[in-house]
Amino acid sequence: MHSNSPPASPETSGNKIYETLRQKAQADLDAESHDVVESHLLESWVVGGLATLALLFCSYNVVMRLVAPALTLDFVEEVQVYMVIWAVFLSLGTLTMMDRHVKSDFFVNMFSPKMQAAVALLADVLGLIFSVGLVYFGGVVSYQAWDFGDVSTTVLRVPLWIYFSALPVGALLMAIAYLVRLKRKLFGVGVNHA
Repeated sequence: MHSNSPPASPETSGNKIYETLRQKAQADLDAESHDVVESHLLESWVVGGLATLALLFCSYNVVMRLVAPALTLDFVEEVQVYMVIWAVFLSLGTLTMMDRHVKSDFFVNMFSPKMQAAVALLADVLGLIFSVGLVYFGGVVSYQAWDFGDVSTTVLRVPLWIYFSALPVGALLMAIAYLVRLKRKLFGVGVNHA
């Protein structure tokens, strides 16, 4: 049997895709406004402070290279890297808690609500396993750098365990966030919705 209805025009299909994407974006914004994380303010100050200091150091060196090259600081590039790395890894816990990490869920959103919940639960379990692995292996690398007395090759001679420790610390924060998320999903505990 043939249907007498005309095929969907490209414009109609485009409107449906646009509307689906608009709804997804609105749902993400709504979810973010309801998910309160107590450590968010402290983390914002620490991460924002590290990023701001890195930017100020970089800006100082750029200006000094143009104005007074003798006043540039040799260690700025190294310190910038350390600050940015620590800022990124310290934000992993809150990003995970708020479900703001990079993911591709466009097709998952087309599943039934029950299947979406199952996929989200599996993703959190796998995320927890991955995070624990990063804590362990990052801790091993950091410990070895400390044990061997590894230092940077620059003027500062910074102990490299400080740099390497960002990975296990950030992964630990991420693992804690995954545990909280799993607890919420499995037991419905600690869900804050206004």
